[in-house]
Amino acid sequence: MPSKLLRPNVGIYVATSDAFAGADITASGWAPTLAQITDATKVFNISPAVIDGYTLNLTDSDTNSSLSVVDNAQVNTPTNFNYEASFDGFRDANTGATSVYNKFRDLFATAPVGTKYYLVKRIGKAHDAAFAQGDLISVFGVTTDFADDLLADGEMIRYGARFLQTGEVAVNVAIAAGTAGAGPALASTTGTKIQSNGNVGVWWVPAAAVSNESTFLAGPSAAIVNGASALNLSSAIAWDGYELGISESNKIDDKGIVDKSNAKVRGFAQFAGALTFFRAKFNTGSYAGTGSASASTITITTPANAGLVEVGMAVSGTGIGVGAVVTSTNASTGVVGVSVVNSGAVSGNITFTSTYSLAFDTFKAATVTRAPGYLVTRVGLPISTAFATGQTTSVFKFIADAAMDNTEGEDSIKFMVKFQPQGLVGINVASVA
Repeated sequence: MPSKLLRPNVGIYVATSDAFAGADITASGWAPTLAQITDATKVFNISPAVIDGYTLNLTDSDTNSSLSVVDNAQVNTPTNFNYEASFDGFRDANTGATSVYNKFRDLFATAPVGTKYYLVKRIGKAHDAAFAQGDLISVFGVTTDFADDLLADGEMIRYGARFLQTGEVAVNVAIAAGTAGAGPALASTTGTKIQSNGNVGVWWVPAAAVSNESTFLAGPSAAIVNGASALNLSSAIAWDGYELGISESNKIDDKGIVDKSNAKVRGFAQFAGALTFFRAKFNTGSYAGTGSASASTITITTPANAGLVEVGMAVSGTGIGVGAVVTSTNASTGVVGVSVVNSGAVSGNITFTSTYSLAFDTFKAATVTRAPGYLVTRVGLPISTAFATGQTTSVFKFIADAAMDNTEGEDSIKFMVKFQPQGLVGINVASVA
């Protein structure tokens, strides 16, 4: 029997918009030269970064069903070609590495939206085998849409590269003669995958904390995100029900009279947000108390209130040291240990909070008033890393809407907040001071 072609005899490549010297690739008989397809400055091998299950193919053509007077059954005549393209690619843990993963990022995630490329597929050889005259390739013209961060519990972080069709397509054309170059260029290393767990940060910034919206969307300020008005939600968020990110923009069919195949232009951006938070066993509480300067304990006036405090809760109030958290509690005496010595004499009400209780406090109020704000995400760095200048982030403007309790099953009690998009985003932008 004849031999079947087995994996991994597939290669995925990206050519810049000028790789084929402005040729009409839809023209009958068009074929790239060997020199064009092997130009290392214009054609790049991204195969090791592309996750199995990619989409790069023709779909059903448009058809015309006009009948002749002699026809006695249905007639469909193919007209415009249709095709679809989308890639998911691995994200590199080392953002500075010369890797295929980072090349995928540079081409599709950090390049300006609307950048034009030709996506090239070759079947029949290993991805890194040299190109030769006669190799069959398929070429699909695209422009970039927003790239989505793909995150899930226990999975590797990925970029979702999404595209709009330019209407330029040539399928199974043979490479013409020419002098071979050094390409397609393949980065020196493949890359290092990075897991979603522990490497995703989410912050809520109330709209009132942002004085210049367009500037904040272009690059969120670390001073604002780390400020007293913002809240780091990361430790309070459950994977269950996590939905936060950009998706494919609306695609508008807007062909010109010169277009031979279907061409799409980008319509409105589409994004969504829904986060599930853990409910705190001990809610935010403020209790009268005292304490001596430089001491590492405080005494709650009503001892039983110490039973409403747990180790790890943040402590604030007059005379409390900056960054203090609870280290011990005694509901009999009312004595509470703190991790930072008191900066002065402690007096008045002492407030105890946790990430869980602050998330509940924030969105319990927000969903009553439907206050607007921004969810800021940072993907690919440990959550313990401080939010700082130069980090890749995304910003989404929302109104915090309905809050729904989740009390089913054996797991912990949670509540979900649904966020309503407000039409403004900044995707893969660098944070500023």
